[in-house]
Amino acid sequence: MQGRHVDVNDAGCMMTGYTREELLQSDVWLLWFPEDAQNAWNREGKLSEWGASLPECRVRKKDGSEIWVEVNLIPFRSNDKDLVLEIVRDITGRKRSETALQRAHAELERDVEVRAKELEQTNQRLKREIEERKRAEEELKRTKEYLENVIENSVDAIGIVDRRGRFILWNRRAGEIFGYQSDDLAGRSAFELYADRDDLHRMLERLRQEEVVREYEILMKKQDGSIVPMDISISLLKDDHGNTIGSVCVARDLSERKRGEMDLKRARDELSRYSKDLERQVRARTREIMGILKYTPAVVSIKDTDGRYTLVNSRHEELFGISNDHIHGKSDHEIFPREFADQFRANDLQVLVEGHSRQIEEQIPHRDGVHTYLSVKFPLYDEHGAASGVCGISTDITELKKAQNQLRRLSGSIMAGQEKERAAIARELHDELGQVLTALRMDTVWMLNHLKDTDLKAANRAVAMRELIDKTIDEVRGIALRLRPSVLDDLGLIPALEWYTAELEKRSGIAFVLNHQDIPKVNEIVATAAYRIAQEALTNVVRHSSATHVEVSLQVQGDVLALTVVDNGRGFNTVKLSESESLGVAGMRERANLAGGTLDIESQPGKGSQVHCRLPISGKRGVLR
Repeated sequence: MQGRHVDVNDAGCMMTGYTREELLQSDVWLLWFPEDAQNAWNREGKLSEWGASLPECRVRKKDGSEIWVEVNLIPFRSNDKDLVLEIVRDITGRKRSETALQRAHAELERDVEVRAKELEQTNQRLKREIEERKRAEEELKRTKEYLENVIENSVDAIGIVDRRGRFILWNRRAGEIFGYQSDDLAGRSAFELYADRDDLHRMLERLRQEEVVREYEILMKKQDGSIVPMDISISLLKDDHGNTIGSVCVARDLSERKRGEMDLKRARDELSRYSKDLERQVRARTREIMGILKYTPAVVSIKDTDGRYTLVNSRHEELFGISNDHIHGKSDHEIFPREFADQFRANDLQVLVEGHSRQIEEQIPHRDGVHTYLSVKFPLYDEHGAASGVCGISTDITELKKAQNQLRRLSGSIMAGQEKERAAIARELHDELGQVLTALRMDTVWMLNHLKDTDLKAANRAVAMRELIDKTIDEVRGIALRLRPSVLDDLGLIPALEWYTAELEKRSGIAFVLNHQDIPKVNEIVATAAYRIAQEALTNVVRHSSATHVEVSLQVQGDVLALTVVDNGRGFNTVKLSESESLGVAGMRERANLAGGTLDIESQPGKGSQVHCRLPISGKRGVLR
């Protein structure tokens, strides 16, 4: 088969636009597209006895246009030649319909996809709207339940009535106050609960005019017929068109308040009687106080906030020769020399500023010289709590101060004698007993050298004797140093404290830190006082504090030597000291005082302790004042 046409009918000529002669002189390649012709040729070469079919092929007409055809190939034999019958049917119209259908289908799919997306968005929006509506409904439900709960559990009676005044809703408290069961008020007229009809009409008239009634006191009737005073507040309820459809009423039982008012009246009457009785007592106490002021040996005075006298007792008049009438309205500057008046005024102002009492030593001039007074001053307040003045109660302690000074001098002499005795004993121990022990040790060593080769047992006893002598020498040296460390006399305060803290650290295991500046040379009294105070403070730390770290510092602040001992121990209540602890603190304060200094202790349970000592480097009293 060569693919040439051997015959063609008229329909084939009409379909292709070629004449019969033109077609018989051509082959399939003239009409068919190359790929379709090759496919047809391959099909013809492989035809079975039943033939083959080409469902869709393109054919080019003579005018150049193309059509779609369906081809059936049927092999047969004629005149000893193998031929193929081609039955060709024009399917161009069908193909156009199919193409149009495909385009329509594609457009439909695109429209469906767009509509699906729009539907999905609409569904999502509807879903959100539904969720929001559900949340709003739930919130509305919660709000409604909350309001119902508030109304139901209100301490006031709450009721809602229609236009005719009949109950349509009420809370539990309403039934309790008026004595009705939960369903007894249904449909009942609220006007039946009012005891005074005239008062009811006045209240309703106000409601018509103002559309609201607030805190209207009126008498109401309970189910048992008893009358109770009530505080009524009413508001009208209106529909969307502004028409009145009912009202809401809140009623509060005033029985307790009325009873309270009666109780208050009785209390006021009782208070009035009590006040009169109190006035009588005040007058009696005033007379007693005036008697005390008259006969007390102390000087008592009262001044206003400007420092002007408003009252003095008879003792003041006796000592200073100024009567109460004459001194009234005057200040200290008009009575005493300026230096004394300035002191008094400064002390009064300090009491007013601090707002609490103070104990002060004041120097007051007398005819026979200046006397020392111990004054207790405290602020006075008016009925509004504002400071109105200062009261002072002063006792002459001149003789007591003289006795204290004599006692202090005696104490100083005793402590100085103790230090001299300590130094003498320390020298005796070091020089006399130390030399004896040294000689005894030398003899023991000589004896050990002569016995070690001849009598081993005696030699061992000699070794034990030597060790015991060495221990005794160390103990004697320690006792001598604790009595009066020679380093304090030879090298000064800093080396003595360095030696003492190092010894305590070895014996106690506590970490001691000594911080100091370059300290100028101080006199023996100040150096001894500082050393002994530090010694007592550190001894107390080792004995009582359970501390693990102690810091000792020495600083020079002007003409003052500042000694501070700080530990991280368990601390203590400075008010509640044991007898031994209070004696130790008193001894430290006495040493500081004798040297012209001060000593303060700060401590709280669980927060460690701090000892602050300030001593004048010169040893002169009055430097710290």
